[in-house]
Amino acid sequence: WAINSVGECSARCRDEAPGLRNLTFGCYAGGSAGLVALSGTSPKLYAAKSDEGRLPDDRCSAIPLPSIRSVECPPPVSCTPASLTSQYRWRFDFAGDVRCSARCNQIGSLSVPARCVDTKTGQVADQTQRCESRKARPELGLPCYQFEGCVGPERPVKCYQLVDSPEGPSYHLRQGQCSHLDEKPHLREYCLMEPRCPPYYRVSPGKCRPHFSAPGSSSEQRLCNETGLTRNSPECVQLTGDLRTRSNTTVRVSSSNCRSLPRPPPFSKCQVDVETLRQYRIKCINASAAAKEPQFQLAASSILVQMERRESLQVKCGQSATVIPGTRVRLHCPVANFKPAKLGWQRLSGRRDAVRNFTAVKSFAQCRSRICQIDGDLIITRFRPKDSGVYQVSAGNVNTTLSLHSHSAYEAYVQAYLPRMMLLMQPNSNSASGRPQAQLDSPNRDALLWMTGPWTSCSVPCGGDGQRTRTVHCEQLRSSSYSVVPDDSCLKLLGDKPPMSERCGSHVCPVWRAGPWDSECSTERCYSTGFSLLTRRVQCINQANDTLLDAQCGHEPKPESVHRCRNDLCQPEWRTGPWSKCSVSCGAYGFSSRQIRCVWRQNGGPAGIACENLELPKGYQACYNGPCERLGCEDLSPVCRIYQASALCAHPSLRRNCCKTCGEYQLHVYRSLQSTHLVSGSRTAA
Repeated sequence: WAINSVGECSARCRDEAPGLRNLTFGCYAGGSAGLVALSGTSPKLYAAKSDEGRLPDDRCSAIPLPSIRSVECPPPVSCTPASLTSQYRWRFDFAGDVRCSARCNQIGSLSVPARCVDTKTGQVADQTQRCESRKARPELGLPCYQFEGCVGPERPVKCYQLVDSPEGPSYHLRQGQCSHLDEKPHLREYCLMEPRCPPYYRVSPGKCRPHFSAPGSSSEQRLCNETGLTRNSPECVQLTGDLRTRSNTTVRVSSSNCRSLPRPPPFSKCQVDVETLRQYRIKCINASAAAKEPQFQLAASSILVQMERRESLQVKCGQSATVIPGTRVRLHCPVANFKPAKLGWQRLSGRRDAVRNFTAVKSFAQCRSRICQIDGDLIITRFRPKDSGVYQVSAGNVNTTLSLHSHSAYEAYVQAYLPRMMLLMQPNSNSASGRPQAQLDSPNRDALLWMTGPWTSCSVPCGGDGQRTRTVHCEQLRSSSYSVVPDDSCLKLLGDKPPMSERCGSHVCPVWRAGPWDSECSTERCYSTGFSLLTRRVQCINQANDTLLDAQCGHEPKPESVHRCRNDLCQPEWRTGPWSKCSVSCGAYGFSSRQIRCVWRQNGGPAGIACENLELPKGYQACYNGPCERLGCEDLSPVCRIYQASALCAHPSLRRNCCKTCGEYQLHVYRSLQSTHLVSGSRTAA
């Protein structure tokens, strides 16, 4: 059975209750091309998109009709007589894109496209307004499911007739004899496999509790409806659909399914009510009561820099001051709803990275140290670089901080004083509105100026729409210091703020120009054994063909200027020079040396380590120039002929006494060595 047609909605006017749309079924041959299976329906429904495969209805008498015979439909848009008698009707097109609105394991509705059709001709109307003027585009409203499904095993379903009693005998009948009964039970039923819906963490918040409080703690005051913390209890869940109830449910799954997901934070913020504060022994106060708490008046300027050496300098809370050593510094923090004499000062960090408390004295005469607290102010009589750090002042439970830094008088003059004085002398420089960038503010020679920092590098070097930025802030110059103040002060007096960014890099990029390669592989540039080098000229040029530095073409890689080529004439060899003179002129053995170089055979150029696999010639050798020709070279002792000459000639004193014998012995040894080609003499003695 397949849906053959969808009837008109029984509701005819807008004011009527929703009506019903009857479904007409026809008998079709299973598996024919004219049927469309409606995905997600249970039991499975089919719709006919054409008359192909249509059979007489009695052919399907043994198959029960589907239980869904009608669906609800909304009333039409209007109930005018013209619309009721119109020949244009909406018809569902099952040959179109039929989809289920549900996502993974959910229950949804089947979406079937509707076409505006002329009932007289059966053709689709050109203009859908003809149907929309009568009623809205209808929806079929069939329930559908999207899940990862499978089909269970088949079970036998037969037609029986009971006799006498339900427990008695029964007889098997033909299927057609049970057609008057209710819908035939399914031969197969759907079952759910692994759901396709991804798992996720569902967070169940706990009780909202005050910040940093515990039951039984000492009483304290808090603002009503303050922000507290609640402990989260995450659990891994998954969305799925139930075929029997046709509903979507969220089920809890194993926490291992959410192992790859980021775990929710253990705590989250919440609003604490008055009753919860009372349970934790915390007194709830409103905003008006909180206004009576101590309040520090922070400085309008956040940065204070001393430019010249002066006797004293005052730093207010909320500032970061840079001070020249040797200056007397007063740390001043105005406070409301609190006595200044009861303020407490301490240094939180410094070079020693330790907390230091300062005691208060009534007058400067009672100060016995270099740093004293007088009338709520902390006074450093002579600032030193080791005094740099963060200072905190406390008024009961309320506190605030300021910081001190050090720089030398030379750094203050070069880095702070000179740039600002030069800018003050050139008031019209770098002005975006034509108004001066610096101007005197009051008769005490205080001045306001727009202070600009250096431009950053362009985001693109060239050839595109780049951007570079700089810092711009308003500064107030005093006689010996300057401070950073809000921009409103400069906007009133100096006008528009100088630009903090500008376009750059729009000029044409220089390019690499490579010349032609050498015509032949020259032996003048041997690279390795059997290889030489080809070269060409590579230059960085601009649009006017001017030669630039290679660094200006750094936005793109430089082309290759040297290339290896094959040259069999590039062969290395060891080349030796002449032997040097013998280190001993006569009368004894010496050594001579010569220079050995690794060169290319073709041009004699240095070849580096190309000869490492060749046999290295000798660079040193023994030499003997014969006995020295001296008059009166005689043996002075009769024992010279008795002892062995080798033993006598080893000692210089004996060699002098046995001059003749040692000379004859050395000549004999030299001739023996010369016959074996081990030495080379400069001359031969007879």
